[in-house]
Amino acid sequence: MLHGGEIYNSAEVRYDFSVNINPLGIPEGVLTRLRDSLPLLKQYPDRDCTELRQALEKFTGVPMGQILCGNGASELIEAAARGLGARSILLTAPSFSGYLHAAKACGAQVRYHILKREEDFALTDRYLDDLAEGPDLAILCSPSNPVGNLIDSRLLVRIADICQRQGTWLLVDECFLGFLQDEKQLTMRRLLSPEAFLEREPEKPADDRIKQRLLVLDAFTKRFAMPGIRLGYLMAADSSVLETIHKQQAEWSVSLPAQIAGIAALEPENEEYLEKARSLVAQERERMAAALRSMGCRVFPGEANYIFFSCGTELYLPLLSRGILIRKCDNYKGLQEGDYRAAVLLPEENDILLQAMTEILQAATKPVGD
Repeated sequence: MLHGGEIYNSAEVRYDFSVNINPLGIPEGVLTRLRDSLPLLKQYPDRDCTELRQALEKFTGVPMGQILCGNGASELIEAAARGLGARSILLTAPSFSGYLHAAKACGAQVRYHILKREEDFALTDRYLDDLAEGPDLAILCSPSNPVGNLIDSRLLVRIADICQRQGTWLLVDECFLGFLQDEKQLTMRRLLSPEAFLEREPEKPADDRIKQRLLVLDAFTKRFAMPGIRLGYLMAADSSVLETIHKQQAEWSVSLPAQIAGIAALEPENEEYLEKARSLVAQERERMAAALRSMGCRVFPGEANYIFFSCGTELYLPLLSRGILIRKCDNYKGLQEGDYRAAVLLPEENDILLQAMTEILQAATKPVGD
């Protein structure tokens, strides 16, 4: 299993905790707009995604000329690696497998900064030693995948400053940041268009050039629960950089249904939906984490809409036999057998997972003959 959501070759899955999307599902307005737009499928899509980028400008605060849309975040990661001519890429371990896939696709040498279990897999100042080797591209994710912890905002700005001075491109993946209440204070896109975020900045960049080597990635996949649509966007300070990356994409990379769904998702009426999701995730995350700890699992600190934990008992197959799919994480570089990730879903779904885990763990510790 390279990713979550691998349901096609598994037993019947009724509860998929392996993918980390908005537990409220796709907004109803998006579904309605998609149904109403079926007659438009006879048209080619707008290759420039003009209306979608206009909507994203209002949503993100970043001018539309500094936004490039793509066929999901994965396509944009690979297009960026190719377009920037990255011969060496610095990744963290563990991290999303899509970064390694992109690096291999463009023939780049991969270097790893190893995150430590005893440090809860947090990014620390140790990272700066590996960054000092001068990779062409460094990729970071905040909140991280699969652990879900945030990178300290001051450290991120410091990393961006170093990347600017030494000529390293920095790509920050923020695909899970939308589930945090203080997203607008934390997002690195504030360095791409400071004037739009001036009142909200926790700290002003020491040097305006910081933003010139920074790319910020986001997608509709998680925030709006539509991974099947495949829609992401990349933001940069210099539109010419995005034009270079755009040349690595296929023509009409973003389908017409994807553009329609994206525009509908960004309607102001969905802000209430997003706020409800943030509140739900925060409450359920805390409740699930406490329950997992009471079962004897080690729950690692995190902020995202999923929980990373370690358990000494095999859980993946026993849960799958009950129609419950979680993410087994031992195929991440830097992780091991017994490491798992589970999404935060609706309360009634979370109860089903927790009850199943309780029964499995109790059976595993039951003395033979009882």
